[in-house]
Amino acid sequence: MKKNLKMLLAMLLALVMIVSVFAGCKKTEKAKPDDKVMVIAVEANFEEKWNPFMAESAYDMQVMEQIFVAPMKGVEGNALENWGGSITAGEVQADGSMTYTVTANKGMKFTDGEPITIDDYIYALYVTADPSYTGPAQLVAEDIKGVKEYYYDDSNYTANNAAAEAEAEKYTLANISEEDYVAYLVATNLEGWWDGDPAGLVAEDYTWSNYIEDEGFGDKLAEIDATNPDEMLALLALIEYTNYGDSYDPYSYYSEKVYKDIKDADPSSTPVDEIAGIVRVDDYTCTVTYNSVNIYGDRSINQYFMPEHYYGEIVKGSVGDILANVEPLGSGPYIWGGYDAGIVTVTANQDYFEGVPKTGTIRWLYVPPTDALTALMNGDVDIAVIGGEPEYVEEMDAAQDIIRYDLTDNAGYGYVGLNCENLKLGVRKGLFSLMNREPSVTAYYETLATVIERPSTTVIAEYPQDAGTYYEYSPEKALEYFESAGYKQVDGKLVDASGNQLVVNAYVGGSGIGDHPSFTMLMQAAEDMKNLGGEMQVQDVDFNVLQAAMNDGTADMFCLAWGDVNTCDKQSQFHSEGGQNRYRISDPTMDTLLEQILQTVDLEERSALYAEMLDLAMELAIEIPVYQRCNIIAYNRSAINLDTVMQATTFYDYADELWTVQMN
Repeated sequence: MKKNLKMLLAMLLALVMIVSVFAGCKKTEKAKPDDKVMVIAVEANFEEKWNPFMAESAYDMQVMEQIFVAPMKGVEGNALENWGGSITAGEVQADGSMTYTVTANKGMKFTDGEPITIDDYIYALYVTADPSYTGPAQLVAEDIKGVKEYYYDDSNYTANNAAAEAEAEKYTLANISEEDYVAYLVATNLEGWWDGDPAGLVAEDYTWSNYIEDEGFGDKLAEIDATNPDEMLALLALIEYTNYGDSYDPYSYYSEKVYKDIKDADPSSTPVDEIAGIVRVDDYTCTVTYNSVNIYGDRSINQYFMPEHYYGEIVKGSVGDILANVEPLGSGPYIWGGYDAGIVTVTANQDYFEGVPKTGTIRWLYVPPTDALTALMNGDVDIAVIGGEPEYVEEMDAAQDIIRYDLTDNAGYGYVGLNCENLKLGVRKGLFSLMNREPSVTAYYETLATVIERPSTTVIAEYPQDAGTYYEYSPEKALEYFESAGYKQVDGKLVDASGNQLVVNAYVGGSGIGDHPSFTMLMQAAEDMKNLGGEMQVQDVDFNVLQAAMNDGTADMFCLAWGDVNTCDKQSQFHSEGGQNRYRISDPTMDTLLEQILQTVDLEERSALYAEMLDLAMELAIEIPVYQRCNIIAYNRSAINLDTVMQATTFYDYADELWTVQMN
């Protein structure tokens, strides 16, 4: 009996083991996204830079943010948290240096199945540090150990640059000699405006004859051959120096020239193939060392993991092929599906490391702000950023059974940028004085936006809330500024020394119908310019046309808005080496202030430096501050499961967790 019982128990145990084995071998069903399509409206045309190294507009970026993963991500309250890895700061060392440790999560893969390591992060840093990189995130602007040596390919960069700065000091406006200033104007063809043709520049045709007759240049004109381009250029350079010496930038020209000469003459300077401050520790860890404290270092180096095997090996000084790849491949919640007929499509990445996205397909398309609410209510789109016009709020309030919307302060601001290469300082100041901002902003937004006095979003702690108006609206004052730049009213026209009328173009993205908060302001400025004898050509175009004109330097003025601003770091915009410096401004004092701000831990001290920097930006007339507005994000209730959508705040909204948003 005992023997039979033992046999029975053995048989039962074997049966349990067999069942367990089969249970363990049973294939686990992976969660799948639904097969629905979510359609999201964007406010302007895409710039179509489908490459995270190059993407700059908010509309291109919101697509890239779903395809790629970085070590950290922004969360509620403008904080950062670990995402595809981590970035942690070490202690400041005795020499003032500060090291960040960067990690990549183990087990992550790109959507082509290739594993992710820290090399994919280091690769991204090196692309943005390359001297041929032309995108918005240029690493050379960061004070990372060895990055400038790498960028300038000069092992002795620190010493050579210090020597160059010391020597170039004599070329600042305060110190430069007449001889050097005139030589610079000749070498640069008067910063490009002299076309080399002296035709018409004879004494009887000079509209600037007062300089010839009243200031003693008549004798000099008589001594030269007025038909000889070189002799006329030399005379024009002398006249420009005498009358408009504060309207040019000799320092940038000479500082670059002096540095190159010193570097070329340094026998101990050797090429640099690696960035000393970026050190690979193991397959999933590296360190990045700054020469000094940088309060935003974790944000500045928070680059995407980029697959070198897909984008291609870096050839120093020649990363053009990498930048030209517009078929993105990453490791984010969504996979690139293409761009066709103005529509971007992505599909769910079922191997996304945080989980399977809830919605199978996302599409973005441009819907004019005037049509966005109608498209949302009709079900043509499911999510949209609605223009801040008060009537839209009233319509949504009346349709709460169809629409839910969130109203937040925008982490950004509207501005008018000026091309400092195209426009002299006096001209820029004159244009500032023609901007009647309040009526234009109020007419467009009513109570949903306010006029700002400095080029910065007001939602950050450092914004100088007590800042007053720097340039009052005044056509009379504008004329004074124009005259300081060498323009005079002659026979009803505002002309320069060569008789050329002051003509300025201004690009605004009003879709050809004036649908922009700065449009009315520009039209009034154009009328004021006409009355003064000049001309402002207002180009009301689609957003992508505006972007192209700004990027290639065609635009003298461009109306845009900064978004996703979560720090007071403006190096990218205003620093001479900034990747988004479309103003083409180069000022050593500005560069120094921008760098000091990032090294100042104390909020009160940093705020004071920030205010000083913004005042300098106004004095240099780089960017006209226009408005701080509210964001309205609206959802179609019948399409979106609103239980899966968080309440939007200034720094955090549905797009930050798009992969968790479900359709009904």
